[in-house]
Amino acid sequence: MEQHYDELYKVVLVGDPGVGKTNLLATFLAAEAVNEQGISRSFSAVRKATIGVEFATAIVRHPNGKRIKAQIWDTAGQERYRAITSSHYRRAAGALVVFDVTNRETFNNAQEHWLKELKAAANLSSTLTSCIMLVGNKVDLESSHVIQDANYVDQELHEATATSLGLMHQRASAKTCHNVRRAFEDLVVAIYNADKSKLQRTDVAPAIQLEQTSQSSTPNNPKSTDTKCC
Repeated sequence: MEQHYDELYKVVLVGDPGVGKTNLLATFLAAEAVNEQGISRSFSAVRKATIGVEFATAIVRHPNGKRIKAQIWDTAGQERYRAITSSHYRRAAGALVVFDVTNRETFNNAQEHWLKELKAAANLSSTLTSCIMLVGNKVDLESSHVIQDANYVDQELHEATATSLGLMHQRASAKTCHNVRRAFEDLVVAIYNADKSKLQRTDVAPAIQLEQTSQSSTPNNPKSTDTKCC
Protein backbone atom coordinates (compact mmCIF):
# COMPACT_ATOMS: atom_id res chain seq x y z
CA MET A 1 0.00 0.00 0.00
CA GLU A 2 1.26 3.48 -0.89
CA GLN A 3 2.63 5.33 2.12
CA HIS A 4 1.16 8.72 2.91
CA TYR A 5 3.45 11.67 2.23
CA ASP A 6 3.10 15.45 2.17
CA GLU A 7 5.79 16.33 -0.36
CA LEU A 8 7.73 14.51 -3.08
CA TYR A 9 11.24 15.48 -4.18
CA LYS A 10 13.70 13.97 -6.61
CA VAL A 11 17.28 13.52 -5.41
CA VAL A 12 20.21 12.37 -7.57
CA LEU A 13 23.38 10.55 -6.54
CA VAL A 14 26.37 11.44 -8.71
CA GLY A 15 30.09 10.79 -8.66
CA ASP A 16 32.87 8.77 -10.24
CA PRO A 17 32.53 4.99 -10.69
CA GLY A 18 33.44 3.04 -7.56
CA VAL A 19 32.98 5.80 -4.98
CA GLY A 20 30.13 3.86 -3.34
CA LYS A 21 26.95 5.61 -4.49
CA THR A 22 24.92 2.41 -4.79
CA ASN A 23 26.15 1.10 -1.44
CA LEU A 24 25.25 4.40 0.23
CA LEU A 25 21.71 4.17 -1.10
CA ALA A 26 21.37 0.49 -0.17
CA THR A 27 22.58 1.20 3.36
CA PHE A 28 20.16 4.10 3.75
CA LEU A 29 17.21 2.01 2.55
CA ALA A 30 18.19 -0.84 4.89
CA ALA A 31 17.68 1.44 7.90
CA GLU A 32 21.32 1.06 8.96
CA ALA A 33 21.01 -2.62 9.87
CA VAL A 34 24.47 -4.02 10.73
CA ASN A 35 25.80 -7.50 11.43
CA GLU A 36 27.94 -8.69 14.34
CA GLN A 37 31.06 -7.19 12.76
CA GLY A 38 29.46 -3.75 12.55
CA ILE A 39 29.11 -3.94 8.76
CA SER A 40 25.93 -2.92 6.96
CA ARG A 41 23.92 -5.98 5.97
CA SER A 42 23.24 -4.35 2.61
CA PHE A 43 26.89 -3.52 1.91
CA SER A 44 28.66 -5.37 -0.91
CA ALA A 45 32.37 -5.11 -1.68
CA VAL A 46 31.74 -6.58 -5.14
CA ARG A 47 28.57 -4.74 -6.10
CA LYS A 48 27.96 -4.53 -9.85
CA ALA A 49 28.26 -1.12 -11.45
CA THR A 50 25.00 0.74 -12.02
CA ILE A 51 23.84 0.61 -15.63
CA GLY A 52 22.30 3.90 -16.68
CA VAL A 53 19.98 5.03 -13.88
CA GLU A 54 18.18 3.22 -11.06
CA PHE A 55 15.96 4.70 -8.37
CA ALA A 56 14.34 3.92 -5.05
CA THR A 57 12.06 5.81 -2.66
CA ALA A 58 12.16 6.52 1.05
CA ILE A 59 10.09 8.53 3.52
CA VAL A 60 11.92 11.16 5.58
CA ARG A 61 10.22 12.79 8.55
CA HIS A 62 10.74 16.55 8.81
CA PRO A 63 11.15 18.03 12.34
CA ASN A 64 7.80 19.79 11.80
CA GLY A 65 6.10 16.41 11.39
CA LYS A 66 5.69 16.48 7.60
CA ARG A 67 6.37 13.26 5.73
CA ILE A 68 8.64 13.81 2.75
CA LYS A 69 8.96 11.20 0.05
CA ALA A 70 12.40 11.18 -1.54
CA GLN A 71 12.74 9.62 -4.97
CA ILE A 72 16.46 8.87 -5.06
CA TRP A 73 18.11 8.30 -8.43
CA ASP A 74 21.39 6.38 -8.44
CA THR A 75 23.26 7.35 -11.61
CA ALA A 76 26.08 5.50 -13.35
CA GLY A 77 29.47 7.17 -13.21
CA GLN A 78 30.85 5.68 -16.41
CA GLU A 79 31.42 8.00 -19.35
CA ARG A 80 29.35 5.87 -21.74
CA TYR A 81 26.19 6.51 -19.70
CA ARG A 82 26.76 10.26 -19.36
CA ALA A 83 24.07 11.30 -21.87
CA ILE A 84 21.49 9.13 -20.09
CA THR A 85 22.30 10.23 -16.56
CA SER A 86 22.67 13.96 -17.22
CA SER A 87 19.13 14.11 -18.59
CA HIS A 88 17.84 13.21 -15.11
CA TYR A 89 19.44 16.22 -13.41
CA ARG A 90 16.95 18.73 -14.77
CA ARG A 91 14.04 17.83 -12.51
CA ALA A 92 16.17 17.11 -9.44
CA ALA A 93 15.47 19.09 -6.29
CA GLY A 94 18.77 18.15 -4.66
CA ALA A 95 21.89 16.04 -5.08
CA LEU A 96 24.56 14.12 -3.24
CA VAL A 97 27.93 14.45 -4.98
CA VAL A 98 29.97 11.51 -3.72
CA PHE A 99 33.73 11.00 -3.66
CA ASP A 100 36.09 8.45 -2.12
CA VAL A 101 38.11 9.99 0.74
CA THR A 102 41.07 7.75 -0.18
CA ASN A 103 41.09 8.88 -3.82
CA ARG A 104 41.82 12.56 -4.45
CA GLU A 105 41.01 12.25 -8.15
CA THR A 106 37.37 11.48 -7.31
CA PHE A 107 37.34 14.55 -5.05
CA ASN A 108 38.71 16.74 -7.85
CA ASN A 109 36.21 15.31 -10.33
CA ALA A 110 33.37 15.99 -7.90
CA GLN A 111 34.16 19.70 -8.20
CA GLU A 112 35.41 19.99 -11.76
CA HIS A 113 32.90 17.72 -13.44
CA TRP A 114 29.91 16.50 -11.42
CA LEU A 115 29.13 19.76 -9.67
CA LYS A 116 29.43 21.73 -12.91
CA GLU A 117 27.09 19.30 -14.69
CA LEU A 118 24.48 19.65 -11.97
CA LYS A 119 24.59 23.44 -11.92
CA ALA A 120 24.47 23.61 -15.71
CA ALA A 121 21.30 21.51 -15.75
CA ALA A 122 19.57 23.27 -12.85
CA ASN A 123 16.80 25.77 -13.43
CA LEU A 124 17.53 29.08 -11.69
CA SER A 125 14.35 28.70 -9.63
CA SER A 126 15.17 25.11 -8.66
CA THR A 127 16.18 24.16 -5.13
CA LEU A 128 19.00 22.15 -6.75
CA THR A 129 21.07 25.32 -6.96
CA SER A 130 21.28 25.46 -3.15
CA CYS A 131 20.69 21.86 -2.06
CA ILE A 132 23.82 19.93 -2.99
CA MET A 133 25.80 17.89 -0.48
CA LEU A 134 29.45 16.90 -0.97
CA VAL A 135 29.76 13.45 0.60
CA GLY A 136 33.11 11.85 1.42
CA ASN A 137 32.48 8.10 1.49
CA LYS A 138 34.65 5.21 2.75
CA VAL A 139 35.83 6.83 5.99
CA ASP A 140 35.98 3.27 7.35
CA LEU A 141 39.22 2.94 5.34
CA GLU A 142 40.91 5.74 7.28
CA SER A 143 44.04 4.52 9.04
CA SER A 144 47.39 5.96 10.08
CA HIS A 145 48.80 4.74 6.78
CA VAL A 146 45.94 6.03 4.61
CA ILE A 147 45.78 9.52 6.10
CA GLN A 148 49.47 10.07 5.27
CA ASP A 149 48.93 9.17 1.63
CA ALA A 150 48.89 12.05 -0.87
CA ASN A 151 45.61 10.74 -2.32
CA TYR A 152 43.76 11.07 1.00
CA VAL A 153 41.22 13.89 1.35
CA ASP A 154 41.08 14.97 4.99
CA GLN A 155 38.06 16.45 6.72
CA GLU A 156 39.51 19.96 6.86
CA LEU A 157 39.99 20.14 3.08
CA HIS A 158 36.61 18.52 2.48
CA GLU A 159 34.74 20.98 4.68
CA ALA A 160 36.67 24.04 3.47
CA THR A 161 36.00 23.15 -0.16
CA ALA A 162 32.30 22.55 0.44
CA THR A 163 31.95 25.83 2.34
CA SER A 164 33.73 27.82 -0.38
CA LEU A 165 31.40 26.33 -3.00
CA GLY A 166 28.24 26.87 -0.95
CA LEU A 167 27.62 23.15 -0.48
CA MET A 168 26.46 21.02 2.41
CA HIS A 169 28.97 18.35 3.45
CA GLN A 170 29.16 15.02 5.26
CA ARG A 171 31.72 12.26 5.92
CA ALA A 172 30.19 8.80 5.74
CA SER A 173 30.74 5.07 5.39
CA ALA A 174 28.34 2.87 3.48
CA LYS A 175 30.11 -0.13 5.01
CA THR A 176 29.61 0.77 8.68
CA CYS A 177 26.50 2.97 8.19
CA HIS A 178 28.35 5.94 9.72
CA ASN A 179 26.45 9.17 8.92
CA VAL A 180 24.62 7.59 5.96
CA ARG A 181 21.13 8.28 7.26
CA ARG A 182 22.16 11.72 8.44
CA ALA A 183 23.47 12.64 4.97
CA PHE A 184 20.27 11.68 3.15
CA GLU A 185 17.89 13.06 5.77
CA ASP A 186 19.73 16.37 6.19
CA LEU A 187 19.63 16.91 2.44
CA VAL A 188 15.93 16.07 2.10
CA VAL A 189 15.02 18.37 5.00
CA ALA A 190 17.11 21.15 3.43
CA ILE A 191 15.26 20.67 0.12
CA TYR A 192 11.90 20.95 1.87
CA ASN A 193 12.98 24.11 3.71
CA ALA A 194 14.35 25.71 0.53
CA ASP A 195 11.20 24.82 -1.40
CA LYS A 196 8.89 26.31 1.22
CA SER A 197 11.04 29.43 1.51
CA LYS A 198 10.89 29.86 -2.27
CA LEU A 199 7.10 29.52 -2.24
CA GLN A 200 6.79 32.14 0.49
CA ARG A 201 8.86 34.61 -1.54
CA THR A 202 6.71 33.89 -4.59
CA ASP A 203 3.53 34.57 -2.60
CA VAL A 204 4.85 37.86 -1.21
CA ALA A 205 5.92 39.28 -4.59
CA PRO A 206 2.40 39.57 -6.13
CA ALA A 207 1.11 41.18 -2.93
CA ILE A 208 3.82 43.83 -3.09
CA GLN A 209 3.13 44.43 -6.77
CA LEU A 210 -0.59 44.76 -6.12
CA GLU A 211 0.02 47.31 -3.39
CA GLN A 212 2.31 49.35 -5.63
CA THR A 213 -0.25 49.29 -8.45
CA SER A 214 -3.00 50.41 -6.09
CA GLN A 215 -0.93 53.33 -4.85
CA SER A 216 0.05 54.46 -8.35
CA SER A 217 -3.58 54.48 -9.48
CA THR A 218 -4.51 56.97 -6.76
CA PRO A 219 -4.80 60.59 -8.11
CA ASN A 220 -1.72 62.63 -7.43
CA ASN A 221 -2.88 64.65 -4.47
CA PRO A 222 -0.01 65.43 -2.15
CA LYS A 223 -1.01 66.18 1.39
CA SER A 224 -0.91 69.83 2.39
CA THR A 225 0.84 70.76 5.53
CA ASP A 226 -1.72 73.57 6.07
CA THR A 227 -4.68 72.89 8.26
CA LYS A 228 -7.96 74.27 7.03
CA CYS A 229 -11.18 74.90 8.77
CA CYS A 230 -14.53 74.12 7.21
